[in-house]
Amino acid sequence: MTFETIRKSSAPDMVARQIMQKIAVGDLAPGSQLPSQRDLALMLGVGRSSVREAINALVVMGYLEPMQGKGTFIKDVLPGVDPGIEKLTAAFSAGSIFDLMEARELLECRSAALAAERADPAQILNLKAAVGRVAGSEKEYAVFLEADIRFHAAVADASGNVVLCELTKLVLEKVVAHHHALKTALLPPAYRDVSIRSAARVVAAIEAGDGAAAARWMAQHLGAIRDELKHIIG
Repeated sequence: MTFETIRKSSAPDMVARQIMQKIAVGDLAPGSQLPSQRDLALMLGVGRSSVREAINALVVMGYLEPMQGKGTFIKDVLPGVDPGIEKLTAAFSAGSIFDLMEARELLECRSAALAAERADPAQILNLKAAVGRVAGSEKEYAVFLEADIRFHAAVADASGNVVLCELTKLVLEKVVAHHHALKTALLPPAYRDVSIRSAARVVAAIEAGDGAAAARWMAQHLGAIRDELKHIIG
C-alpha cells in the first residue's frame, strides 16, 4: 500500500481524504486495522498531530472506530454518501473536541475520586442541585450544556485541589467554545437520559465516599458525551 506525500499546509484535510480514498477503493477494508499513527505519519510525510486530527474527524464521520488498547479500525458499516466539504470541515471542528475529551477524562475522573474523599455537606448539596439543573434543562442543547458544565465545575470544586479545579475550568471553557461552533440546537432524548443518570451516580458515589465508583461513573458520563459527539454531524 502506498500513499502520496502531501503539503503540510493542508495536511489534516489531505490525510483524511487519502484515508477515505483507500477505503473507497478497498485498500482499507471494513473491519481492518488502520496503520498506526506513527506509521501513517511516515508514509504520508506529515506530523503525527496531522494524522491524529484526521483520524478524529473520520471517527466523527463514521469511517473509523478507535478501540482502547488495540488501535483504530475501519467501521464495518460505512457512510453511504461521499461527504462534501462542509461536512468534512464540520468533522474537523468536532474531531478536535476529542483531544479535549481525553484531557477531561484525566482531570475529571481524578476530581470525582478526590471529591469522594474531601467533599463537605455544602458541596454535596451543591452537586445535587447541579444534577437537578441538568435534569430540568429540557430539550434545548444550549441550556443543557450550561447546566452540565456547571455540574462538572462543581465536581472539580469539591475535589479540594485548587490547581486541578482551575485546569478543569480552563478545559471546560474550550469545550463550550467548540460546542457553540457546532451550533447544535436540539438535545437527543437518549443522550440526555444517559447523561443525567450517570451524573446522579457520580454524586451518589461522592456522597458515599466511594472514590473508585465516582471515577468510574464520571468516565461513563464523559463516555456518553464522546459518543454523542460522533452523531452531531452524522
